[in-house]
Amino acid sequence: MYDHPGIKKIREVRSLCDRVSARRKSGLFVIEGERLCREALPEDICETYISESYKAAHPKAKADYLLTDAEFAKLSDTKHPQGILITARQKRYRMEDLLGGELYLLLETIQDPGNLGTIMRTAEAAGVSAVMMSADCVDIYSPKVTRATMGAIFRVPFIYVEDIAVAAGRLREDGVTVYAGHLDGTPMDGIRPAERRAFMIGNEGAGLKEKTAAAADRRIRIPMKGATESLNAAVCAALFTYWGTI
Repeated sequence: MYDHPGIKKIREVRSLCDRVSARRKSGLFVIEGERLCREALPEDICETYISESYKAAHPKAKADYLLTDAEFAKLSDTKHPQGILITARQKRYRMEDLLGGELYLLLETIQDPGNLGTIMRTAEAAGVSAVMMSADCVDIYSPKVTRATMGAIFRVPFIYVEDIAVAAGRLREDGVTVYAGHLDGTPMDGIRPAERRAFMIGNEGAGLKEKTAAAADRRIRIPMKGATESLNAAVCAALFTYWGTI
């Protein structure tokens, strides 16, 4: 037996899609689509919503709320809803819990949702211990980011920090060598990477702030031919994290 959520709850769920403030206040976020909903851990799931069409195609589907297709479309953040959506509890990590790893990404002012989502997905594939983001990075719980992570948001530890330079200092104290991706850096193909390492990646347009880059042990750059000066932030993350491993 399914309940109907009512107009108020429908609006509350929709606000989780649209507003950072609603997500921060509630501690919840929205995951949509059959594949991503399967990726969520049972303890992370708060409520499940399905459409009548989804129920017809999946008669044994378990959910808290059943909506008409028109109502579900109002909840959905996609043009072609799959008919299943969950509200999930946000992850809570502490800096102390993330120390002791071997590979880190430090992100400063990343603004593009697709970039952040792809970086998280790459981080999982490369075995990154944790991703640390400046407070002015795009919200990782926005629907566009969560979709782009392809489920990595549930498996890769991450944290927002006020100052990436301070986070870099904590890692250095823990024995991690911090590299700053920088146009004035040493070409990385001539360097042997440290066993425990972290990579700083800056804003898509402006790069790293000088104060942030100065907190690294070394500045490095990706060797490039032709007139190209820089690469997409997500591409840089992939090249840095796989450096020295393949």
